[in-house]
Amino acid sequence: MKNNVLVLSAGRRVSLVRAFDKAIEDLGVDGEVFGADMNPNMSAACNVLCKSFVLPHVLNDEYIGELKSLCLEESIRLVVPTIDTELLKLARHKQEFKDLGITIVVSDSELVVPCRDKRLTHDLFNEIGFPVPVTYSLSNIIFPCFSKPISGSLSQNIRILQSQDELDAWDVPKSEMMYMEIVSDKAFDEYTVDVYFTQSSELICMVPRERVEVRGGEISKGRTNKALINLLKEPMSKLKTAFGCLTLQVFKSKTTDQIYGIEINPRFGGGFPLSNAAGARYPEFLLREVFLNEKLNYTDDWEDQLVMLRYDAEVLVSNG
Repeated sequence: MKNNVLVLSAGRRVSLVRAFDKAIEDLGVDGEVFGADMNPNMSAACNVLCKSFVLPHVLNDEYIGELKSLCLEESIRLVVPTIDTELLKLARHKQEFKDLGITIVVSDSELVVPCRDKRLTHDLFNEIGFPVPVTYSLSNIIFPCFSKPISGSLSQNIRILQSQDELDAWDVPKSEMMYMEIVSDKAFDEYTVDVYFTQSSELICMVPRERVEVRGGEISKGRTNKALINLLKEPMSKLKTAFGCLTLQVFKSKTTDQIYGIEINPRFGGGFPLSNAAGARYPEFLLREVFLNEKLNYTDDWEDQLVMLRYDAEVLVSNG
C-alpha cells in the first residue's frame, strides 16, 4: 500500500504541495502528493501535481463520505486541510479516518472550537497564561477600538472604529463582531508564529516570522526571528490536543518584552513557505511521524533573520 498525501482546498498553495512532494522524495517514501478542490482545473496547486480530484464544498452532506472513499481508493494515508471552514468538521470525524489507517492533520475539536471563535480564543489565551489586549462587550465599548469578525479570516471586515456613531452606521452584524483595545503598529510589531505539535500534542518547533508587509490578509514580506521563542514557548506548550502546524498571531513591543496573543489558526498558514525555507520542514515532520513512525525531538535548527519577498507567479494550463 502506498503512502499518498492529499492536500485539501489546494487552491494557490503551490509552495505547500511542493514542500510535501520534496519531503516524500527526500525521505524515500513510496507515495505521491495529490490535491483536491471544488474546481481543480482552475487551481494552480492542483495543476502542478500528478493527480487531483474534485470534492464538494465542506458543508455539503456528502463531503465526509466522498473524502473517505477517495482516500481508500487512492491509498491516501495523510490528509492536510488548509482552510478554516474545513477544520471543525474534519476534527469531528478524524477518528473514523484514523480507524481506517488515514491520518487527518487537524487538532481535536476541543481546540478547534475556541480557535474558530475569537472570543473563545481570548479565553484560551488566558488559560495558558498568554497576555491579550483588553476586549469590550458591545454595550461597553471604549472608543477608539479595533473590531473584527468573531470567526473571520484574511483580514475581512476588520476596522478601527472612532465612535459609537461610526459603529451604528457600519453595515455588519454587530453581535458577530469582536471589539478590543487598539494595539498601535507604532509601538508593536506583528508576528505570525508557525508552531508544530506532534500527534501526542508535544510542541517541538516554533518559527516566529515578522509580518513586514501584508497584502490581502497574507504576508507578502516577512523575516524570521528567533528572539521571540523564549517569550512564546512556555505558554504555547500548554496547549492541549494540538496536532500539526498551528499559526499563532501575536504583537510584540518594539522596546520591551510585552507580547499580546491575537489569534490561533490550527492549520498551515499562507506564509509557511518562509518557515519551510528556513529549515522548519513541517511536511517532513509529518511524514516522519505518520509514515516512518519516528519520535520527533524539539528543534530550533532553522535560519534566523531569513527574509521572504513574495511575488506573483503563474501556472499555465493548455486547453484549460
